[in-house]
Amino acid sequence: MGEITLSNEEMQRIRIASSITKIDIMDCVETDDKIVFVIHRGFLGMAIGKDAKNLEKLRTLLKKNVRFVEFDQDEKRFIINLFKPFKINNVTIEKMGKKSVAKVEVPQRDKSKIIGKNGRNVQLIRLLAKRHSSIDDVQIL
Repeated sequence: MGEITLSNEEMQRIRIASSITKIDIMDCVETDDKIVFVIHRGFLGMAIGKDAKNLEKLRTLLKKNVRFVEFDQDEKRFIINLFKPFKINNVTIEKMGKKSVAKVEVPQRDKSKIIGKNGRNVQLIRLLAKRHSSIDDVQIL
């Protein structure tokens, strides 16, 4: 797990999201069309808010899709959280040389949606896995 360095923009987005959700936010990763906030375990309901009001407020304010992912010390559970709302059949974490690789089995029908256009979704999952666990790569089976 590497040290996380946040840009001024990311810190600003975390401040905005924290003020709306009233929870501590651990991390923020932004892509062209999405912002993912990593939050502490057990706070997903508070982050989303009653009737998803917090989520809608953040989408309107930040003009992007917003997603919350619960951090978990258990690396398998964290990987599963990264893949939500998709169903995961199985997760195994294997050592390949000095690298730790999470192999994630998903239903065939969801595979293309999980990977995303040009691999955008899986790149985001890999980045978050590297930032918050000892996992170096995520492979979708």
